[in-house]
Amino acid sequence: MESQPQSSGFVIWITGMNGAGKTTLASYLTKRLAAVGRPAELLDGEDPAQVLTSGLGNTKDDRDVAVRRLGYVAKLLARNGAVAVCASLSPHREPREQLKREIRRFVEIFVECDFTTLQERSGRLRKAMAGEIKNVPGYDDPYEPPVHPDLVVRSDQERVEVEANRIFQALVDVKYIGPAEFGRLTGGLKPKRAQKAARNGARKKLAAKAAARKAPRKVAARNAKPARKSKR
Repeated sequence: MESQPQSSGFVIWITGMNGAGKTTLASYLTKRLAAVGRPAELLDGEDPAQVLTSGLGNTKDDRDVAVRRLGYVAKLLARNGAVAVCASLSPHREPREQLKREIRRFVEIFVECDFTTLQERSGRLRKAMAGEIKNVPGYDDPYEPPVHPDLVVRSDQERVEVEANRIFQALVDVKYIGPAEFGRLTGGLKPKRAQKAARNGARKKLAAKAAARKAPRKVAARNAKPARKSKR
């Protein structure tokens, strides 16, 4: 297995509303990365143990503090060569943008999902709609989706394996992983750019061969003396 240099760590930050499928996707990514030898850690903002959210409530300030705590741990992991996969509601845009500025190798993934599916998946959202709880982002509290995420996935339309493969492609695009690692992560697939490069290379070879075949004729034509015009 290839060893990874310490500088190869990075952060995958997965944001989306309650019930969007952040934890499911983050867990899958972490397992796949670990399976190919990447040191990867899952950081879940909805961790039942509440290690990083202890003492925090549902106010805007508390939610922003939770993002900063999660981001701080993720930054330390990435600095030491690990991949930090963060599943975080992180409903406010500015704390996420601050993390982007602080963490050099950072990929933001927005998990989008239609409201009907969110209702089916999220008990918190159903309770909010029934008036049992308040301050639920996306219902009676703001959720600010990313303006320029690195990738948008649709958990109501795509299987988690498809979402993950698209994220791995995004990691190839920013050169956080290479084509060989992409293949191991995806079970032998090739990244799109590699496929395109291979096709372009094949076209160039064919063009070169065709040019080589035509070259003698062109040279002969250039060297041939023009025919003399007959005098009348």
